[in-house]
Amino acid sequence: KGGGKRDPKDATGIAHYLEHLLFKGTDQMGTIDYSNEKVYLDSIQMKYDKLGKTKDEEERLEIQKEINELSIKAGDYAIPNEFDRIMEGMGGSWVNAYTSNDAIVYLNKIPGNQIEKWLDVYSHRFINPVFRLFQAELETVYEEKNRSMDNQFRQVFQEFSNRFFKNHPYGQQTILGSVYHLKNPSLSKMKEYFDEYYVANNMALVLTGDIKKEDVIPIIKEKFGKWKKGDVPKSLNIEEVAFDGREQFTKRLTPVKLGMMGFRTVPANHPDEEILDLCTQLLTNESKTGLIDQLATKRKIMSAGAYNMNFVDHGGTNFFFMPKLFFQSLKKTENLLLNEIGRIKKGDFDDDFFNAVKLTMTRQYEQNIESMEGRLYTLVNTHIENRNWDDVSSWPDRLDKITKEDVVRIANKYFGDDYLVMYSKMGFPKKKKLEKPSFKPIIPKNTEKESLYATKIKNMDEKKLSLKFLDFYKDVEHEMISEKINLYKTKNPINSIFNLTFEYGIGTHEDPTLEQTAEILDLLGTHNYSVSEFKSELQKIGTTISFNSDKNYFRINVKGFDKYINKSIKLVSEFMSNVEEDNKKIKILIDNAKTTRKMEKKNPTTVGRALRDYVNYGDNSYSKRRMTVKEIKKSKSKDYIDSFKNAVKYDLNILYTGQIDIKLL
Repeated sequence: KGGGKRDPKDATGIAHYLEHLLFKGTDQMGTIDYSNEKVYLDSIQMKYDKLGKTKDEEERLEIQKEINELSIKAGDYAIPNEFDRIMEGMGGSWVNAYTSNDAIVYLNKIPGNQIEKWLDVYSHRFINPVFRLFQAELETVYEEKNRSMDNQFRQVFQEFSNRFFKNHPYGQQTILGSVYHLKNPSLSKMKEYFDEYYVANNMALVLTGDIKKEDVIPIIKEKFGKWKKGDVPKSLNIEEVAFDGREQFTKRLTPVKLGMMGFRTVPANHPDEEILDLCTQLLTNESKTGLIDQLATKRKIMSAGAYNMNFVDHGGTNFFFMPKLFFQSLKKTENLLLNEIGRIKKGDFDDDFFNAVKLTMTRQYEQNIESMEGRLYTLVNTHIENRNWDDVSSWPDRLDKITKEDVVRIANKYFGDDYLVMYSKMGFPKKKKLEKPSFKPIIPKNTEKESLYATKIKNMDEKKLSLKFLDFYKDVEHEMISEKINLYKTKNPINSIFNLTFEYGIGTHEDPTLEQTAEILDLLGTHNYSVSEFKSELQKIGTTISFNSDKNYFRINVKGFDKYINKSIKLVSEFMSNVEEDNKKIKILIDNAKTTRKMEKKNPTTVGRALRDYVNYGDNSYSKRRMTVKEIKKSKSKDYIDSFKNAVKYDLNILYTGQIDIKLL
């Protein structure tokens, strides 16, 4: 527990930068001779402290050159990427980490028989870490900061957070740090941060997968019993005053108009948090049946959504919205959202919808818990947010007991007249790009060498790996329904959730219109149901249907509860047989295409990807073959329905995971 909020005010970005350096090894790992290396590393630390106090640019440049020379000499003793190589040597993957506002988390996946080796390495790496190759890693952090400044939505969120949290580091600092602080990094402050927060009683070890606790706990006690305890960091206790009515500010940050609106709510693990989550789902959800979702579906606005900021110290519920491209103001769009929020406050929603949203939330919970990664992240957040596993496992029961009256009470309590609004008008703010220093590269000489510690790990005994390989012909049941239709089915051993995919053998490579086809199908109803009614019928049984295409396939994806699979398939059949034209929805495709492409032109990552694809595929690249805005304007909904009907004539794979007998399908 720590994160960006614990960064010193005069050294923001320390937690994140430290996360990077904790992959560089220790006094025994990542070095061929630490005693000689340390002489240069100590000098580098002193030089960085001096750099932070120096204002004269010529003098700063001279200090940086001295640091560069010392770094090159220290690099003679470093073994680059040895930690990564040790992980790879034990079959590890997912070697990664992330820093959030409230925590720093390190991730790995390893084979179950390597657990003792892994525990040894992970205990060791945090006992005497060495911050070597500091200057070289600074370039990586600079690049991450530059990419963040290229991300328009991240900039919008940071500007909004700065006004939303007027006192707390959640808004007054950024996880990546300020440009000024990144130019003046302090190794001394980094070590102070490590000593304060990387202590045994402020950290958690989270394991999920093929392990037995009775086998692994004695090893954990042996390996991690060496760690020192420290003082558990006290709460920051930084208060935020209520907004004074409606507070608004305007910036020019995005290629299209965009708005954000936020209400102060509650921190994570507050008794009202779960009801607030339900309030948000009633407004916008996966099935697109929420009250705010309907504004976009009915083309009253371009798009909108909501999310809860459940941080440890403070919380908020935020809404983002985009007006129609022409003749709609941000203010009018904001008022339309407020009207829908007002309906929640008045209880203006029916019981079927209320129960359907809760059912879908339960399915999403079960789907999350069924995967190893889902359980891992759930456990991590349980620790960070000061919960226990009983809180997690009993959540569906608590959700079921939430009443409509609870929702109305909580909505009125938090969605009042005091809130913050940000309007982002069209504009392109100047960016303070962090230039990479033009110093000599640090090229370690020991890329093929191995530390004594790495040799010890490699030579440790390991248990026999118990693997269960997938036998496609035994673990997956296959039935050839017809010459063109194959059914593949496997059992879901964990819960009663099914996943069903209809995969047709045609993609955008043959029919570029399938991209827009998948998009518009999500906006259409049938002869018997309007689009809202159709989605409502699905949601009543906790089912969702989505469409997607890639260059090879067109897919219909269905998720729901096994007990409702027959109803779900009937609704899929209803849609496929009776999908109804609606040319008004073409305007949504046009607006989406215009907005997306306007954003793409200002996004270096997207432009770079398009150039790469053009080099590889020429006129067959995605950006060249997809429909133009002009072509979309000329199209009719019938064109896409025809494209859909043509796609479903192709060879079909039906992919099913669930507990229903295959014959029932």
